[in-house]
Amino acid sequence: MKNQPDHNRITLLVVREAGRPVRQLHLSKPLALALPAVAALSLSSLVTSMHFHASRSIAELEAEAAALQLSNVQMEIQAQDKDKTLQLLRSQVTELSEEADSIKEKLQNVNELERQLQSLIEQEQGTPEETDRNQEASAAWRSPGVQPGSTAVSTAKYSVFAGGSSAAGHLVAPAVRDAAGTAYAGAVLASEALQFRLSLVNAAAGRTVLPQVGGEYIAVYEEDPLKLARETRDDYEEIRSMLDEMLTSISSTITAVEEANQAEAKLAARQKQAEQKRLAQPVLWPTSSKVITSSFGYRSDPFEGVSAYHSGIDIAGNIGDPIYAAMDGTVTASEQMGARGKYIILKHSNGLETWYMHLNGMTVSAGDKVIKGQKIGTLGNTGRSTGPHLHFQVVKQNKPVNPLNYVKP
Repeated sequence: MKNQPDHNRITLLVVREAGRPVRQLHLSKPLALALPAVAALSLSSLVTSMHFHASRSIAELEAEAAALQLSNVQMEIQAQDKDKTLQLLRSQVTELSEEADSIKEKLQNVNELERQLQSLIEQEQGTPEETDRNQEASAAWRSPGVQPGSTAVSTAKYSVFAGGSSAAGHLVAPAVRDAAGTAYAGAVLASEALQFRLSLVNAAAGRTVLPQVGGEYIAVYEEDPLKLARETRDDYEEIRSMLDEMLTSISSTITAVEEANQAEAKLAARQKQAEQKRLAQPVLWPTSSKVITSSFGYRSDPFEGVSAYHSGIDIAGNIGDPIYAAMDGTVTASEQMGARGKYIILKHSNGLETWYMHLNGMTVSAGDKVIKGQKIGTLGNTGRSTGPHLHFQVVKQNKPVNPLNYVKP
């Protein structure tokens, strides 16, 4: 019996390599129709998947490109900022250099004022030892190792402010000396830090190369050069303020010393004129005191209480006051005797004698030549005396006469 064809099945012939038999695949018609659809769907899914992955990769690449572009923009901005910072830093370094020149000029002014003050001090030296000490200090001050504006502080130089034992040193107020010395020392010490900071700033600006140094590495970040420049500027301002204060203090001190010297010179001139006027008198008043406690002639005796003759005048004073020769003459007696106590007699060329009694001490001896105004002893309370005074007596032709006829207080 012949088989009837099955119209619901499809036969597929698979031709294989030569020499091998052909295979037949019998598929149902629906399955045979579904296979191409499945293949098309698979291919479409593959294409869709590839398209999705490609779109995703493109999006990632675009995002990376945008990020790189943004990074480039940021780097350009940073480069521009760095250029501006570098320009600003160089500008500040230039300004700091100008500040340094200004401070050097002020230091030179301070040095000149110090020399003037030193000159005034040297003019007022009291003793040769002080002169030698100050000359040594001055030599050390002007030594090659210590220059105006140097960071080295000389002990001799600082001694100008610390003060010495000279007259001018006492005329300078200690507070002024201490303030000026402290300010100068502070300025010099600060300049060491400034020099180091300025070297860092210059190196950051590309102007100088740091010397060969060592030490622990501490990174300097982007903001540090500007920070160093600001700190250096602040230090310069502080030093400028201290220098201004020093200039003012030293100028005031020099003015005060000059005024004191002028006042001292005027006082010395007045004293010299007074001394010349005093010495110009024919007979000099023998003491600095002008108080007469007992006059020449008859009086009541202070011990007996009865009338007695007083052969001179008594001049009150303090023990140790100087006694001066009334005229040029020769010492004929310098001794101690009973009621007279310690006494001196001078014989003068005009025939007069002057007697000085109740002395505390005597500085001349018999036979000495004395000049008018020379100190011959000190006022005292020796002999027959009720208190410190000088008994001054003038003798003419071996007879006491009233001293007030020859000399007035």
